[in-house]
Amino acid sequence: MNEEPKPLSADDNFNAALQRLDELVQEFDELPFPDVREKAFEMLQLIDAVHRESLGRLIAFIHQQGHPELVLRAAHDPAVQTLLHLYDFLPTEDREQVELALEAIRPYIHSHGGQVQVLGVEEGIVHLRLTGTCHGCAGSVNTLQRGIEVALRDHYPRFQRIEVHDAAPVPTHQAPGVIPIDQLKTVSRREMRQPVFTRVAAVQDIPIGTYKVFEVDHTRAFIANVNGEIFAVHNNCPGSAAPLNLGRFKPPIIVCPWHNETWDIRTGKRLDGERGPNLQVLPVAIVDGTIQLAIDTAPVNGGPENA
Repeated sequence: MNEEPKPLSADDNFNAALQRLDELVQEFDELPFPDVREKAFEMLQLIDAVHRESLGRLIAFIHQQGHPELVLRAAHDPAVQTLLHLYDFLPTEDREQVELALEAIRPYIHSHGGQVQVLGVEEGIVHLRLTGTCHGCAGSVNTLQRGIEVALRDHYPRFQRIEVHDAAPVPTHQAPGVIPIDQLKTVSRREMRQPVFTRVAAVQDIPIGTYKVFEVDHTRAFIANVNGEIFAVHNNCPGSAAPLNLGRFKPPIIVCPWHNETWDIRTGKRLDGERGPNLQVLPVAIVDGTIQLAIDTAPVNGGPENA
């Protein structure tokens, strides 16, 4: 007799369930019975439609009650965040993602008598202003900055670093809104890292207009040949474990088999005009006719440059 599945009780169990779901979908895709495959995937799509509609109504109700921040706070739970990402109910603009990430740490900042204001986001660099009683106290400021960095690194995928702008008023001889360069300070210098490339396959193994899926350093990679150029992305629809390779591929366009979302495989950018995350693009290098992918990174020799 089969044992009943144990309820999920930790993030590890949740991630294991996602991994197992991915494996089962792959097994169904390989079944030599087209009718069975089609019915199984139709069932998944119907379940998906029911979940999307139900979750959408729940979120709409929360907004109507005047508490939209509850959705953002709930999204700090990894399992909840996965579900909201899967159905495109989380913001995708950089500024919105940063504000969402900071929601998790604002209570801690407030407990130190401080406030944090987002001034702007450019290419993963988050410009902030810290004000309140915590500003000017080196110990508190350093602690808060470290906490902010952790929150951004966990919840804002494009995060590079933060830059804190002085809260002092701008001198009268300067144009309004201009912040002097000497009032700008980099909070932290992150360790310089470089991609670590792994050999995958020969370019000739992937003819023009086709793709293949490879397991590279415990990551499934979708590698495509578009007009003689090689491109690679993670083989899953953003925010879920659903395999991307089950979708429709017409170079350079890939269409999600679950939600009909459309992306450009070359850039990972979404093309259907809807809000939602982009594909995770992987660095590619061609060396002596061999495709190499970078899944992980390693510190650059010598570590960060000296200030």
